[in-house]
Amino acid sequence: MNNRLLAMVGSVMVVCLTVSASGQTAEGKKDGGAASPAGPSIKDAYKGIFLIGAAGDLPGGYSAEELDLVRQNFNVVTPENCMKPGPVHPSENTWRFERPDALVKWCADNQIAVHGHTLVWHAQTNNWFFRDGDKDVVTRRLKDHIGTLVGRYKGKIRGWDVVNEAINDGGNAETAKTENLRKSPWMRALGPEYIALAFRFAHEADPDAKLYYNDYNIEVGPKHESSMVLLRRLVKDGVPIHGVGIQGHWSTARVPYEAIDRAIGDYASLGLKVSITELDVTIRGTSGGQLGGGRPRGEVTPPSEQDLKAQADAYGRLFAIFLKHKDQIERVTFWGLSDRRSWRRGQHPLIFDASNHRKPAYAAIVEAIYHPKPEPAAPR
Repeated sequence: MNNRLLAMVGSVMVVCLTVSASGQTAEGKKDGGAASPAGPSIKDAYKGIFLIGAAGDLPGGYSAEELDLVRQNFNVVTPENCMKPGPVHPSENTWRFERPDALVKWCADNQIAVHGHTLVWHAQTNNWFFRDGDKDVVTRRLKDHIGTLVGRYKGKIRGWDVVNEAINDGGNAETAKTENLRKSPWMRALGPEYIALAFRFAHEADPDAKLYYNDYNIEVGPKHESSMVLLRRLVKDGVPIHGVGIQGHWSTARVPYEAIDRAIGDYASLGLKVSITELDVTIRGTSGGQLGGGRPRGEVTPPSEQDLKAQADAYGRLFAIFLKHKDQIERVTFWGLSDRRSWRRGQHPLIFDASNHRKPAYAAIVEAIYHPKPEPAAPR
């Protein structure tokens, strides 16, 4: 343990000793499941280890309290929607830069890094990209989109999710031997080459940006094997790819600890950095990053003490694994800011509750630095 960790351990133990899984403080006062505000922030606890991020289209529509929460706890922000192809480039000659510009400026003013999301995706991409165009026309449109967006923020955005979710869900022993790419409009228009083209165009627009392939469920099963086939090809062909993003949409009922541990090592063996790019651990509902797999219907049930403890155990175990691979992990970003600011609102997935209070999971993540448990067995 280095001097910085030794200096901080006392204050961290205050957090861990004064907060129970139910949010009961040393004074015996219930705070709705929120962990004590005492102790180091998560970004300070992990300073020099890896970046800690949140997703959101800041600052518009966020309260002063929420913006303070970002400043105090995170050192990198991912735009949740405003830089996706549909919102930012709705037609060939129309760009909507107001929200992306505001986000980049706000982050610069507050000394917070930005990771761009996302340049190429099968969803939230308007049909004009592919309409009435042969392969050359679609390639030109792809290059213009990437060159314009990445070029506008050259030197202001540290990295990009270049291609998002290109691999099919599911799979079997046979598809695991292949890249198993989605039959997306990009695939139909350009074939598998579109992925390499996107990375080359992004690198040309900003040679210093860190470029990522980003996907969900790629840590486990045939989809993981397909991701390795794809990434090996890109690396072998000299494509300028620097990292892979494991989204990390999991549930307390099912976190694939062993697979996550192994997948990080597999990606690192290719010479790639790894980021956990869209982390949330739901208390209810299914895991996975599929569109439409989010909020439960009907009345939202408050989390029980057992729920909060299970979530804290899961987050603590996950961060212990990330710490085990700290030389490979570049960034861990939560997908949202609080349980109210989440695409899975109602499933209580994040480390701040709907009132912006720390949950027991927050303390468990900080505690993971001091009492790491990297063995990937599920928590008891």
